[in-house]
Formats: sequence, structure tokens, C-alpha cells
Amino acid sequence: MAALMGVAFLVCASVFASWWMSAPGAPAASKGHAPASSSVKPPASAVPAISPPSRASAKPVPPKASPAAPLAAPERSQLERKAFQLEMENARLRGRLDDMLNWILDNVRGTFPLPENQMANLRLAPVDTNLEVSADLAQLLRLNDEEVDRLDTAFLGTRAVLQELETENISVDQPAENQVVLNIPPYAEEGQMVREELYGELKKTLGAARFDRFLQVAEEGLDERFEYFGEADRTLEFEEVTDAVSGDVQLFVRDERALPSKEDPLRQDITASERIVTELPDEYYAYWNWLPACVTRFARSN
Repeated sequence: MAALMGVAFLVCASVFASWWMSAPGAPAASKGHAPASSSVKPPASAVPAISPPSRASAKPVPPKASPAAPLAAPERSQLERKAFQLEMENARLRGRLDDMLNWILDNVRGTFPLPENQMANLRLAPVDTNLEVSADLAQLLRLNDEEVDRLDTAFLGTRAVLQELETENISVDQPAENQVVLNIPPYAEEGQMVREELYGELKKTLGAARFDRFLQVAEEGLDERFEYFGEADRTLEFEEVTDAVSGDVQLFVRDERALPSKEDPLRQDITASERIVTELPDEYYAYWNWLPACVTRFARSN
């Protein structure tokens, strides 16, 4: 009987303990015992566990762009004016590009510039027989019509001044009735001033680069055509002669120049030309006033 009462007491104690543990105000189970039921919830005052953020949620989310507000009328008008100005500038640049391309086609196409070391050996006549700019020089320096006119005026004016200097000290000797000798002494100092004046006009017209090229290819020919700007001692000899075979009357012309050597100032370089003609050459008409009738009879009009 006592045993049955002990069993009954244990059963009652177990039921009472289960009921007391499952009640809302029951204290938490100790660490050494598992909870009586899996449905037991933590107390409301307990701090909830914070789960670590996922990798996908770590990326910053850009803010959504708000719709642009419509431009005010003054701002829109200013942008339209700016766009118009840019379009006009583009049109102007396209026009300049077209002009440049056309210039290249007109002036460069078909030309083959010489290497600089060969340009040093190039020699051109600066003027033609009328003392005007030669076609070769105009093509090499790419002269326009205005530049050609300015150079023509400078060349003709220089020759006129040099002729005046020649005639100031010219001397005439007539050793025979059919012979005359004209001597034109040097006038180097005055001639140098004339040279400097001409070079100043050429440099002003051509610019520094083309002027240097002019001196490189045409200075030697310029000296020859302008009587070395008074540095030479010149002697002209004219003589009326008769051809031994035909018996026709002809004119003997000797033109001699004694020029100080550039390499040795104590030496003179003498150049002379001789020819027999039936008509007085054009370059000697400048000395008409000093020529006797035996020479002027060979002029073209006679």
C-alpha cells in the first residue's frame, strides 16, 4: 500500500512539474537540461539575434534619378545661340580647309622639290632680256602677280640708277675712224648702296625665307645682269670691219670686264666676249650717245 502511494506521489509530482514548466511565467531551464518542449518561446524581453547581412545586400543602391526639370526660356535661348555660334564656326573652318586643299592642288600637285644639297647647286637667271622677273624665278618662288610687278619695278629702277652712275665717268677713245673704245671705271661704293636698296625691297616683298632662297639661286645671275653693281672695270670696243670673202661690212664688238677676285683681293678676274655682227646688239643701245656713226649705222632702223 505504501508503495502504491509512493508511485502515485511521483506521478503527481511529474505532472505538476510539467505543468509548472510549461506555464508562461516559468523560469528558464538550467544549462544542464534541455527544454521540455520545442514550442517554448523566449521571453519578450530577450534581445533578438541579428543575422549577418548577405553579400548581395552589401552593394550600395544608387538613388533613383529624379526627372529633369524643364529649362526656363532664357536658358533655352542661350543654349540655342551657343549651338548656332558653334555651327557658324564649323562652317568657317570647313571653308578654310577647302581653300587650303585647293591651294595645295593648284600649287603643289605635280611639283617635286629638290633636296637641299642639290638646291645649293641650282642657278637661275633672275631677269629676262627686258630686265623683268624670269619665268623660272617666278615659278620657283611662287610669286603672285602683285609680287612680280613689285620686283619688275625694283629691277628696272635699279638698272636706271646704275646707268646714270656709269655715264658720270664714262670715257671715249677713238683710235681710228672706224673704231671706238668706251671705258666705264668702277663705282663700287655707290653701287653697293644701290645693291642694298634693291635687296631691301626684295626682302620686303619676298619675306626672309624666299629672299634667302633668291640669293642662293639667283644672286650670281643678278650680278652679271646688273654689271656687278659697279665693282667691275668695263671696256667696250667697237670696230667696223669688212668680210674678206663676201666683202660685206660688219661690226666687231669686244666686251671686257676686270673684276676683283673674291678669293684674292690682289687678283683681278678678267672676262671678255668677242663677236662679229651685222646688227648692233640691244644691250649697247644704252651707250648710243657715245657711239660714232660707224657703229650706229648697224642699228636696226638703218
